[in-house]
This record gives sequence, structure tokens and C-alpha cells, in this order.
Amino acid sequence: MTTAEKLYHAAKELPEPVVAEILDFAEFLQKKMADERASGKEMLIDIVGGLETSATFFGDPLEIQKRLRDEWQ
Repeated sequence: MTTAEKLYHAAKELPEPVVAEILDFAEFLQKKMADERASGKEMLIDIVGGLETSATFFGDPLEIQKRLRDEWQ
């Protein structure tokens, strides 16, 4: 069951004023996300995978850890 489905089932059991509050909060979050995207702020999900082609993080994970650790000693 998806999160949206769980929310729907939970909301069916709540009194109408509480459901109205949930809806108000959801609309607030939608507006906030739209405003952040319009202002150019990146969300973390937008930059996921950005290091996969980086030379710094290319190769064996253990070697990368060793190199980064040695860099700080």
C-alpha cells in the first residue's frame, strides 16, 4: 500500500474538521514546493546521482574511502 493510500484510509476514519486540517497542510506543502522550485532552490532529490560520473568518486569504494581519509591526516 502506498503512503497516499495509507493517508486516504486514515483520513476516512477521522472527523471532517481534522481532514480539513490535513488538506490545508497538504496544500501548504504543495505551494511551498512550487515556490522553492520557482525561486531556483534545489531539493535534495533533484541532485541525487550527481556524483556518479565524478573522477573523485570513481573506482573501488574502499580505495575512495582510503584516499579521502588519508587526505585529512
